[in-house]
Amino acid sequence: MIPMHATATANPRQLRWVVPPGNLPPPGRVRHAPDRLGAWLDRGVIDELVVRGADVLITLSAGNSWRDLGDQMRDALADALRDPAGWQIEPSDDSTAELAEVAAELLAGPIGALAESHGGSIELVSVTGNHVTVRLSGSCDGCPAAASTLYEKFQHELHRRVGGHVTVSRESNSLSLGRKVLSLLAR
Repeated sequence: MIPMHATATANPRQLRWVVPPGNLPPPGRVRHAPDRLGAWLDRGVIDELVVRGADVLITLSAGNSWRDLGDQMRDALADALRDPAGWQIEPSDDSTAELAEVAAELLAGPIGALAESHGGSIELVSVTGNHVTVRLSGSCDGCPAAASTLYEKFQHELHRRVGGHVTVSRESNSLSLGRKVLSLLAR
């Protein structure tokens, strides 16, 4: 059995199934999947099936519930993942939008909470291609540990969830650290 777990999304009809690297077909909208998963997609039980970097988003059609189908859906997904050649994927042209969505979700969730717990914040400035730019404020701005949060946690999680080569940079501040210290001393 392929180890995986489901997490909730903002849509109650949708679950995000997190799957270990190397077990997923290429990213994009699924047009056909093997076995029971494909049959449910063909019959309209599954409204939408999308493969992303390290997860599969499954949205059930109206009238179906995760309470009734959750265990069966997990087993069907595991079976389908064992047959990588049986997937027909429509490649996603909107990878920037997907990256922006995941980045915003992380900054509103665990990464943002980490920054807030230390008296700071991280704000999404822009997403261009596979590059994410953020702005650090509060205690995060100028903090030596901010690099660890940005690269070892945020960038790593973006790469895990979206796949590909994702880079993160921080928006440069007009005042250098030295000028900030001098401005504090001058007060």
